[in-house]
Amino acid sequence: MPTTVCRACGGAGSPLRWACPCCVRATVERLDGIRDHAVALCAAGPSHEGRSDPTPPVPARLRSALEEGLRDPDPAVVALSVLAVLHRVATYVRHHRGDPGAWRCTIVGETGYLRANAEWCAHQLWGHEFVEVVHELHVRIGSRSASAVR
Repeated sequence: MPTTVCRACGGAGSPLRWACPCCVRATVERLDGIRDHAVALCAAGPSHEGRSDPTPPVPARLRSALEEGLRDPDPAVVALSVLAVLHRVATYVRHHRGDPGAWRCTIVGETGYLRANAEWCAHQLWGHEFVEVVHELHVRIGSRSASAVR
């Protein structure tokens, strides 16, 4: 069976996968980072610096939840914005897997669910988009928490 090209990084993949094993491992690590950054932001408390400068453009699928949320000086708003994106992605995965919805929606719960299903997502036609969304969220919250957490 011929190998496929990873749609996330462009490297060699394996048959019937849309994201290579390296991208899946990186995605799992990024989900851990997102969880850790969100906890650090909440622990830092409110920032009194006001709104930060506009951030670079994000893909349309993330814009609605992150447009204002990650620029807000209140860490609770940032955490809710991150949770909103994670919940949307997890809901999409749950829908395609046929899993029931989350009874209790938390950052830890949603990152755990996505971590557990990252390999399954790599085999879906949209697997590369899953990798890209998690990567973009990780970059955005990482840059936000680096400026807020001292």
